Amino acid sequence: MLKEAIETSDENPLNDIETDFINHAIEKSKALTVFLVNGIKLEGSIIAMGKNSFLLKRDDNIQLVYKHSISTILPLDSSNFID
Repeated sequence: MLKEAIETSDENPLNDIETDFINHAIEKSKALTVFLVNGIKLEGSIIAMGKNSFLLKRDDNIQLVYKHSISTILPLDSSNFID
């Protein structure tokens, strides 16, 4: 799904690559590193996405992370992130 979105992003200007990236991470339970704008590093898997926030799970803890506080999202293993 994500690979198709990347390959067709020029064809469909309404395609939202951010949403595709996050949906792919949720569907595949991908481990991510999330950097906040204040420099704090969070690790875990996004388990849900709302209009303004994400639920990030690591071990038995769940954090609500507001989208406006996020600077960068990186897959822990980017070599096989895109199927």
